[in-house]
Amino acid sequence: MLFPRKWESSPMKYFNPIRFFYFHLLLLQLEEYDLVRFMNAVINTKGIPPRRDFRKPLKYTFKIKLIMALSSLLILFVAFFISKIFFNNPYKMIALILAYTLGLYFSYIFLIIINVLLYPVDAFIKELIIFSAKNKIKKFKNLKIIGVAGSYGKTGMKDLTATVLEEKYQVVKTPESVNTPVGIARTILNEVNEQTEILIIEMGEYYPGDIKNICSISPPQIGVVTGINEAHLERLKSIDNSVRTIFEIAQNMKTNGLLLLNGKDEHIKSNYKKFISDQEAYFYQAKGRIEFNEDAPGFIYQKIFFPVLGQYNLDKVDGVIYLAKKLSLTAQEIENGLKKIKTPAHRLQPILNREKNILVIDDSYNGNPDGVEEAIKTLSLFKKRRKIFITPGLVEIGNKSREVHQRIGQRLNDVADLVILIKNSVTPGVETGLIKAGFDKKNIIWFDSMMEAQNNLGTILKSGDVVLFQNDWPDNYV
Repeated sequence: MLFPRKWESSPMKYFNPIRFFYFHLLLLQLEEYDLVRFMNAVINTKGIPPRRDFRKPLKYTFKIKLIMALSSLLILFVAFFISKIFFNNPYKMIALILAYTLGLYFSYIFLIIINVLLYPVDAFIKELIIFSAKNKIKKFKNLKIIGVAGSYGKTGMKDLTATVLEEKYQVVKTPESVNTPVGIARTILNEVNEQTEILIIEMGEYYPGDIKNICSISPPQIGVVTGINEAHLERLKSIDNSVRTIFEIAQNMKTNGLLLLNGKDEHIKSNYKKFISDQEAYFYQAKGRIEFNEDAPGFIYQKIFFPVLGQYNLDKVDGVIYLAKKLSLTAQEIENGLKKIKTPAHRLQPILNREKNILVIDDSYNGNPDGVEEAIKTLSLFKKRRKIFITPGLVEIGNKSREVHQRIGQRLNDVADLVILIKNSVTPGVETGLIKAGFDKKNIIWFDSMMEAQNNLGTILKSGDVVLFQNDWPDNYV
């Protein structure tokens, strides 16, 4: 750890200049080194760290270490230059320290300068990594590539597919939520080899052309579109742009491929014909009887118990079964793989405290409208427990934000007994939706941060409760 933890326990930690420098580095990393978005984040937060612990730590990659070192040197150089004004004045050292400290408080200025200076080198290195990955992929003629695109549900679908296909094949998948061209290229360079039979790639979309660019690195024979909604509208601007961008996977995959489409998503069903050509299209959704076990908790489907929440996971199971059969897995291999399926961390992940009989559902990585709908639907399945919903709302929804959050409030009115909201720019919309739907205002509790809410839950929760944590805002939003 390059920053000491001691200041985290100090009463003055919020004013520590090192904390400001750390926060500005964190903002830069959260905005993926996009300087326009970084400057907007600085403006939105006023460049001042939140008066709480940071939600996510800085990841000490080589790039962030280099930027941190060069920015520190630049701040020191400027501070030294300012101190030279004092010549042999006895206050010269004090001036140097004060100037350096002030530079840390306004370190975002120096981070911008360093990033501008590094841009040509950074761009060259990225292109070199992508070029090397493209050439490597071309060498593996028999490698099957599966691309997973969509506004939501990509990581879960990727993990589920890999779990089942690993019963027969050597599978490599992009780790965690890595879904950018450089991240995908690094996975190819570091993990794909002669033994790899299937590569599963999660494809992120923020701007038109993103999916096309990823397909140019590793063109898939099999494409999956998990769903389309208002997620990322802040950058994509409209649902039409989201549809076109996500369906770039259909237009840039290999000929005569297989396209798995979420059969319950209206945006997919009403638009897919505009984009497919020679692909086989299969609409996946759960078929047959589904039983919910409230005590375990989980679902019984296809005569198998799945310790997962969210019926959308069972829709994905149908798609994976179809794909597995296409790839010649036996019925036994498919069943063995399905039995290994686990809930992805922080995505409707059930955590039962048996001693206190309190069920916590961690959905903190879910940040899109359809995911919230599934979370509320999941909460409604619990008939024996008092139902508590905690949320800071959603980000990157653009001009649809108020409408989306009011709709969330209206849906919660039908399900939740208690709603805990985090104070920020969007949660008033949830409260408005709740009250309009007739929800008792006494059952709405406000906290300044998610951490404050968690620290106070001990005075709120009772034996027999189920509490769902929906989403967790990163530090670049207010």
